[in-house]
Amino acid sequence: MTMRLLLLTIVAIAFTSCDGMPGKPESTEKWKPPEKVAAFEDLYRMNCLGCHGDGQSIAGSITLKNPVYLAAIQREVLRDIIANGVPGHNMPSFSTKNGGPLDEAQIETLVEGITSWRDSSALPSAPIPPYAAALGDIASGAAAFGSSCASCHGSDGDGSPKAGSLVNRFYLSLVSDQYLRSVTIAGRPELGCPDFSNRMPGVPMTAQTVSDVVAWLASHRKNEFGQPATPTGDQP
Repeated sequence: MTMRLLLLTIVAIAFTSCDGMPGKPESTEKWKPPEKVAAFEDLYRMNCLGCHGDGQSIAGSITLKNPVYLAAIQREVLRDIIANGVPGHNMPSFSTKNGGPLDEAQIETLVEGITSWRDSSALPSAPIPPYAAALGDIASGAAAFGSSCASCHGSDGDGSPKAGSLVNRFYLSLVSDQYLRSVTIAGRPELGCPDFSNRMPGVPMTAQTVSDVVAWLASHRKNEFGQPATPTGDQP
């Protein structure tokens, strides 16, 4: 058999026998267009996992399996964030009404699945501060930050060997006041950041101290010229 004939034979076998090749997906596993995906697990994996993770590994944003976060955020707010996104930030709109990939039923499936992770047995005994509120007092926030957050982030918020800076200009340009509030309330346990009730032993942060700390952090937001800047939108 010549080399040319041998190569042609190998190609023919490859094309005619691929159905029996190991690792070939079953027909039920083949890729589905976005509008056909209905299962919560698939919708979460395709649209949420990349930023919010699985609750175990470190992710780019707050995990949606955080029990304190899920207890704080209202169902309708969660749905609005998924559907309409957060203008000016990295959270896109997923609703087809806004050019996203998901229809109303798929968004509802995501909301149902995420809220099903709520676990009241994992919540602190202290009252959970409200998800959203107006900014508090900057001076009081500086004092509250010193007692509740400085042990990890440094007395001026600029970081320490334990944790990074919270007043870095580039960080504050990426996050909204609401995101700062969400993390102050719910923490980032996967990063070693405790929730509002565990920063000082026996002294949980109150709704007012949370608002004050967020006000103090937000007061450090500057533009490239060192002038005070404001975020362009809200963020979960």
